[in-house]
Amino acid sequence: MPNCLRLLLVALLLKGSSAFAQSLEVILTDSAGAVVSDAVIELLLPETQRETFAETGQYAIDQVDKEFVPSITAVVAGSEVSFPNSDAILHHVYSFSPAQTFNIPLYGRGENRDYFQSFTQPGVVEIGCNIHDWMLAYIYVGESQLMATTNAEGVATLPDLPAGEFQLQVWHSQLDAPNNIMLTDVSLVEGESTSVQLALSLQRDRRIRRAPSANRTRYR
Repeated sequence: MPNCLRLLLVALLLKGSSAFAQSLEVILTDSAGAVVSDAVIELLLPETQRETFAETGQYAIDQVDKEFVPSITAVVAGSEVSFPNSDAILHHVYSFSPAQTFNIPLYGRGENRDYFQSFTQPGVVEIGCNIHDWMLAYIYVGESQLMATTNAEGVATLPDLPAGEFQLQVWHSQLDAPNNIMLTDVSLVEGESTSVQLALSLQRDRRIRRAPSANRTRYR
């Protein structure tokens, strides 16, 4: 192969490999400076770009010791979620959220293994158990896979991003904002890593507290 063609091929390969070489780190704290975990961040894309990052999947939210595990699940619109029961008691999973309503009547351990609920509309779906009022989990349904959940240090990282000007959407169940969502602009420069630090105003946690029980085999 002539040297000029070889150099052109190398240049094209390098250009292609850097197309999504940008990354974004988001650090979240509250108004007092404490880290905020279990928040979902999503890079909002123009509609023309979403298809490139719209990989759906199958997920599971288990029920263990009368709690949903995990409590926060981020999925791409069009994905499916199952709700296995690992407890030795019955559960009744449901949601009345506008983004997705569904109802799975009472079922026990090992039942409904083949049941999957589809989530086709972006939004946040709050799920509960009709038997155990304190059980609560959230499914964040995103427009694309460019989303992540903040860890125990309040940090979430998005790799392999396109360059450009975008909006970053942040959701947290206690965020003091309409629909618990805030938006901020972010600029991703080609070939660079970007770090953004945001302070969130959080409301008090109003979820129902778990009822104490001396006998863990009973409903409460």
